[in-house]
Amino acid sequence: MVDGEWGNAHNDRVCRFRSALGFVLGLLFLLVCPQAFAASADIGGLTVSLPDAAAGWRKAGKGDLFMLQKDFSQTGDDKRGSALIQISTPIPAARSSLPAGLKSFVATLPEMAKEDILIKHYGVTVNGHDIRVEERCCVQQQEISIKQIVVGIAGDKRQAYLQLLLLNLSGDRGNSAEAYFEAIVRSVKLNPSDKDFDLAPASDDGGLEGVFTHLDTGVRPNVFGGMDLYSDSEINIFDPKGLFSTELPKGGRSIVEHCKDNPTDCGLYRLAGGGFFSSAGLIEMRSVTSPYGTIEIETKSFSKKGQDLVIADEDYRAVPRFEDGATLDGTWVYTFASSGMTMTSSGSVAASRVLTLHKNGVFERTGWSGVSMTNEIGGSQTGVTTSGDRPGSSGRYRLSGYRLDLTDTSGKTESMSIFEPDKGSDGLLVINGTSYLKDDGG
Repeated sequence: MVDGEWGNAHNDRVCRFRSALGFVLGLLFLLVCPQAFAASADIGGLTVSLPDAAAGWRKAGKGDLFMLQKDFSQTGDDKRGSALIQISTPIPAARSSLPAGLKSFVATLPEMAKEDILIKHYGVTVNGHDIRVEERCCVQQQEISIKQIVVGIAGDKRQAYLQLLLLNLSGDRGNSAEAYFEAIVRSVKLNPSDKDFDLAPASDDGGLEGVFTHLDTGVRPNVFGGMDLYSDSEINIFDPKGLFSTELPKGGRSIVEHCKDNPTDCGLYRLAGGGFFSSAGLIEMRSVTSPYGTIEIETKSFSKKGQDLVIADEDYRAVPRFEDGATLDGTWVYTFASSGMTMTSSGSVAASRVLTLHKNGVFERTGWSGVSMTNEIGGSQTGVTTSGDRPGSSGRYRLSGYRLDLTDTSGKTESMSIFEPDKGSDGLLVINGTSYLKDDGG
């Protein structure tokens, strides 16, 4: 189909969509009769997994645009609202026309098309289709606040579009609806041969094993309008079969288990280049960049330096495991401070956590936090300052691999990830992704 033909077909569908959307908005606060539907559905040749009716979603339309609606009652300060999920039947079109198609789909709400894109994810799906996700907020229509998330998925010959509209929904209620929508998007099968969303390594993936850390430093803006210095020990865990994760699995879980439940921490990798007399010179990393299943592919330079790695000219040092039952001796402190000011306001926040580990397996924890904010409007100044201590705790600890278990005197156990980024030194511990410096005076 040529671009003009695609445009005519798409515009016809857009007109029908506008009519259906107007009808649904007109019935926004009317109850619709619940209809049972299967967990998996075929929508004009598009296969998707749908939420069970017990979750509160109901069919709310007919025709080329499949619709689901869920109503939320008023609770406290939250108004009554609704969430609408809309799924188009596949449209014959070339892969290259996806940006234009998504733009037309957004324009089904003309006022929303004028809003800036707040969040966007571009990439490919696990099946190799192009995918674009765009989020816009918020438009007011007849005292209804509307947030829009649109998704376009394109193969070589056809495309599908999905949309979530949040009507007077925010916070936990909005997040709940978004989670269902994300799962639906991940489940989309544009072609009969498409597979389910899964990070399944191919036969030529993998080749590395271990935990490696890279020090990332710089400055970034904070919520007060200022800039903060940061120094983060980033992690990459490589599974020999081809999975990688940027977070250590917690609670003794395997990387496969962690990636199944936390796909946005993970991805697949493949070593390339080299030959009979040289090692791989490139690493391809296919990272899951959003809950919608968007995958970003990056190819970086790669080499080995003893037990360490060099990726994109950055050093990644191998991180040793703690022996089962190993002990440490000392006090480690995490501190955080952030401040800034604008023309009319200023603020700061600070926090500290202290962890003491003894050779005999005993631990103690303490901490505190504080915040101060001022705001000036029309010559009048208001402010708030508050601080408090974190309840202390103590008990027994256990180290094993990259896991720290703290069991307090009541018998409650908290499991955290832990590693030492500096070889042969316990001067810095990274616990649950947070850096704790050893207090030499402790």
